[in-house]
Amino acid sequence: MTEANSKKLIAYIAKKGKAIYAKRLMPNNVIEASWKMILYVAGMAIIVIFSSHSADQKVMVISKLNERIKDLRSQHIDIRTQLMTQSKATRVSEEVKNIGLIESLQAPYKIVMQD
Repeated sequence: MTEANSKKLIAYIAKKGKAIYAKRLMPNNVIEASWKMILYVAGMAIIVIFSSHSADQKVMVISKLNERIKDLRSQHIDIRTQLMTQSKATRVSEEVKNIGLIESLQAPYKIVMQD
């Protein structure tokens, strides 16, 4: 739609709106008699729009948090798997050989303290 056509359409709608107001609403004093109801309906419409917008924002935040939870859960599983492989006795013994520790040839013994 071109700009000239859209301006014509807006002018036509405004003209028809004024005609309806002048012919039907103004002579019967509909607006003056029911201004409280008009304000009430407008206020309720604003509240409905606001609450819908607020609900949409909360849904978006929840979906972002769910994605973050999935990401953190997968990171947790990866780290737990790495920990399990790093804490195996054979892996630990290989790592400590590099710093000069060796596995004891004697069995451990228990120290018992008497009261």
